[in-house]
Amino acid sequence: MPERPTEHWFEKAADAIVREGKSLFQYTNEADLGLTSRECENTLRTKAFQEVLRTRRNLYYKEIAQDPSLSRAAVKGQLVLAINKMLEKEQFDKAANAIMQLAKLEGWTSDGTNVNVFNELTAKDITALREKFRTASTASPN
Repeated sequence: MPERPTEHWFEKAADAIVREGKSLFQYTNEADLGLTSRECENTLRTKAFQEVLRTRRNLYYKEIAQDPSLSRAAVKGQLVLAINKMLEKEQFDKAANAIMQLAKLEGWTSDGTNVNVFNELTAKDITALREKFRTASTASPN
């Protein structure tokens, strides 16, 4: 099957798919393009449309990532909302995993990593402490 050229409406269709969750068939009907369901399925599989769809999806993700209102609090709110929806659908395993992710985000749990108590000490401070303990251990008669 020969590859179709990029159509003038591909970008708008890809945006409707990515941003509004529409199907290609739904978009073509609303835009009165006159494509059948089979033609839409075939168009979706073309390399040209997939490339446009991938590009528009990446642009949308970039736009979301650079949104100045995106904050830790906003992400936390999205996570809480997702957890509530999972609980409503009785998806308890998924909800429990998401609750653990929320707990980690909030710092309520320890993920088993080591805590560096020397984090704020400089190399000079550590060297001085080593020397102090070295002299203290040689002076004690244990």
